[in-house]
Amino acid sequence: MGRIYVEAQKEGAAYETGTQDNYRVRGLTGADARNTYGIAEKLALDKKDFQGIRDAYEFDPVAEKYIKVDPMKEARWYPTLTTLSDGKILSVSGLDDIGQLVPGKNEVYDPETKEWEYTDEVRQFPTYPALFLMQNGKIFYSGSNAGYGPDDVGRDPGVWDVETNKFKKIPGLSDAKLMETSNTVLLPPAQDETYMVIGGGGVGESPRSSEKTRIVDLKADDPAFVDGPPLDKGTRYPQASILPNDEVLISGGSEDYRGRGDSNILEARIYDTEKNELRRVADPLVGRNYHSGSILLPDGRVMFFGSDSLFADKANTKPGTFEQRIEIYTPPYLYGDEEQPDLSGGPQTIKRGGSGTFTSRDAASVKKVRLIRPSATTHVTDVDQRSIALDFTTDGDKVTVTVPKNKNLVQSGWYMLFVTDGDGTPSKAQWVQVP
Repeated sequence: MGRIYVEAQKEGAAYETGTQDNYRVRGLTGADARNTYGIAEKLALDKKDFQGIRDAYEFDPVAEKYIKVDPMKEARWYPTLTTLSDGKILSVSGLDDIGQLVPGKNEVYDPETKEWEYTDEVRQFPTYPALFLMQNGKIFYSGSNAGYGPDDVGRDPGVWDVETNKFKKIPGLSDAKLMETSNTVLLPPAQDETYMVIGGGGVGESPRSSEKTRIVDLKADDPAFVDGPPLDKGTRYPQASILPNDEVLISGGSEDYRGRGDSNILEARIYDTEKNELRRVADPLVGRNYHSGSILLPDGRVMFFGSDSLFADKANTKPGTFEQRIEIYTPPYLYGDEEQPDLSGGPQTIKRGGSGTFTSRDAASVKKVRLIRPSATTHVTDVDQRSIALDFTTDGDKVTVTVPKNKNLVQSGWYMLFVTDGDGTPSKAQWVQVP
């Protein structure tokens, strides 16, 4: 038995079958003709022209090589991987080997055995669901996603206990039908467990988009979304990067699907987490929509890259090309009269619950210390970035920092360590590994 991808000979609604059918195989005779046949799902107008694969790899950062491990149980194109409390990796969603959404068959990778196992229960999500590990070990799903899946399955935000498969919905989300291609960011500091959902659009190639931002405090007794300050326009694909001073830079996106109709938004704003306000900052020079991203750099600036517009003109007659220009944004905190605080030395590794001492001639002016996980961004999804507040003491030119003990808050890996002065100006980062 084999699986084969087929298409109708011509496009359009007239060539939909609407039913699952059996098909003969041409060229066979006798018993072969009677016993050999194909069973095909209905031919429909939705896209099924992508094939997932089962391959999985671990990356060795020392050898700079990918090492093949046990393949997944399911073929997945656009899977989402989330690190769980025990260090295992949860894989959800994606399109299978014939381009259909994997029907909630989630699986977990064990780094010790290098093998995958199904979770006990089924839970379905659209592709690229924004899943975040909470401090209590459960998973927060914001409702943000970036593509394929029915509009009435797996779209509700909530808190998911993977072990029991219990899912508690979170109410209050405005523009709940416009969450595709929205962005979700864990607002700094991460200990507060407050999230912002930014923009979004209708399911599929919908022209509809939302100007809403929505905020939810998961530490509240009864968490519920409330609206934050609105964007200027309905925005699909907004990019969001956490800054070392606890602000968030929000930029780009488009009003329509993949920038259709020349709808890229050349605007940027900084969100002030303390004042709950957006303020306009320098406009980007390049439109960014689908397949774009932004990452915080170790010097406190932000890099923007990519974009994949469907068309190159407002009339939608010329095919778009992939954007190869890169922009670097310099936040206002780097334009002050004073230089960035000095930071050097210190250990390259600090265990959870452990401390490390760094050198800074500006130690007396340090007001905040943040451990910021580097971004891993694609398709408006960046669930890795988080800014963790560190307790610290100063003594002369020494700054001693302490990393929290909670392994769900501080996941293993590399981080950028920033100190920030009273004016909100950050140092350049020191790289620190949490083993």
